[in-house]
Amino acid sequence: MLPPINIGNDTQLFVDNYLIELVNFVTKTMHQPTKHPDNPLITKDKPWEILPYFRNNTSVHFDKDEGLYKLWYEDMGWDYKKFIELQNSASNRDVGQSAGIDAYEKTCFNKLLYAESNDGIEWIKPELNYEKYKDTKTNICLGSKIHGKVHSCSVIHDPIETNIEKKYKAIYWNSKGGLEDTDISSAYSPDGKTWTVSDKPIKIGQLYERQLGDVIILSVNETTSEYYLDTRARAMQEPPLNPKHPKIRGWGPAHYPGNKFRISKRRIFSSLSTNWTEWPILQESFVPDDILDNIDDEYYGLSRFQIGNLWLGILQIFQRTHNTVDLHLVSSRDGFSWNRVDMTKPFLPTGNLADWDSFMADFGTRPVIHDNEIRFYYSGANVHHDWWMFGEMEGLDVPEAKYGFDGKSTALGLATLRKNGFVSIDSTVREGVLQTFALTTTGNKLNINAICQNNGYLLVEITDHKDDVIDGYSKSECIPFKGDSISHNINWENKSSIPDSGSKGIKIRFYSRNCKLFSFDFS
Repeated sequence: MLPPINIGNDTQLFVDNYLIELVNFVTKTMHQPTKHPDNPLITKDKPWEILPYFRNNTSVHFDKDEGLYKLWYEDMGWDYKKFIELQNSASNRDVGQSAGIDAYEKTCFNKLLYAESNDGIEWIKPELNYEKYKDTKTNICLGSKIHGKVHSCSVIHDPIETNIEKKYKAIYWNSKGGLEDTDISSAYSPDGKTWTVSDKPIKIGQLYERQLGDVIILSVNETTSEYYLDTRARAMQEPPLNPKHPKIRGWGPAHYPGNKFRISKRRIFSSLSTNWTEWPILQESFVPDDILDNIDDEYYGLSRFQIGNLWLGILQIFQRTHNTVDLHLVSSRDGFSWNRVDMTKPFLPTGNLADWDSFMADFGTRPVIHDNEIRFYYSGANVHHDWWMFGEMEGLDVPEAKYGFDGKSTALGLATLRKNGFVSIDSTVREGVLQTFALTTTGNKLNINAICQNNGYLLVEITDHKDDVIDGYSKSECIPFKGDSISHNINWENKSSIPDSGSKGIKIRFYSRNCKLFSFDFS
């Protein structure tokens, strides 16, 4: 007999099968968040904004102390015309990936910009004291000739920091010239507006030299007081190549299915540390599967967060041939080994062809979790991943691969989800049942998050660890739930609290018809 699972008072989701002992006549549904009708919420509208670049470099936080939503986004500062001139004038012109990167680095100056909002819908770009544009204050908060470029920046609010001056933290790709002087830098701030740059670069695996790629996502575990870094390893797309194999014009090397020595796909590398500026060596944590994933799918970035004792992640998947990106839900019990929740569809898909987010949906921050909903502030684009950047250089016959393209761009949007409404256990016209393994808890109240429709209901029965129904907690004695609630307290005819789970635990049986059960918890 398996030992009981101690769940404490944490919310329990049905994203994976961790707690489920048996089911009959129920099915799982992953729910996609609803995109806000006012999307996009932020676009380019200031004269100093050269090329706002909303991707996984965009961070949003709701500051409960100030009652304020805060946003950090990147202005690429790219001089595309100069980039093309450099490419066209180069001797022995090379249209390969390395040539494009070098010219790109020489013609952009990335900066970090700040915006804020009272409701998370209408945003303002406040005047800050960091940098002026023609004697006018701007919302630029980091990135200058002194501090260098700020690219792929990840900003967090740090709940475990005791120094108020370091309440906000940032890690970013930094350079003051080209590729030859790049490093990974850090900065801290009391409010997210005024930043102090750290004296030394980030150290990874005992090295101060840049060890990361251009996707950097920082997060913090308040329970364990540890930091997570989900990123790319430098040169991860530079495998040993056979000079006799064909070379194709375009962005990135060939993929060799099943060949671990020649893996070249974008994938996730992770590190765990108690010091946010010093990290152990990166570990390869999440790799595209040559059988389950499409042959050209790449794992672009991962943003993690916790619900109870479960890790959830928003995984960006890059469809390399179509040059598009969408978002998928993944889960983990240990924070390192991840599984896709639904292989049949994205969690947050791109929009229709005429929409502002038609070709890319990106996410590089944590969701904002409120009492009644979860907010996902995501980045969208109606340009493809790199066709608009390097398509003209390669001679691609697509509208966006031309100088003077009509101004389509990246922007910030919002999608909302029912509180803890990631996955539901669904029943239909026939009564279904789900039974948990034996559970232990310190709580004495059972709360559910569910919706019943079309004369549907949900009933709960509690057994001991030997599957014997506990007196007073039978299905027939349960007061039926027939409504829609994110936190409904289950009661029985003569019982308003659950029995003591003891050391051997209790099992919960959820019976339902025409019902969606999202989560439960003990309080």
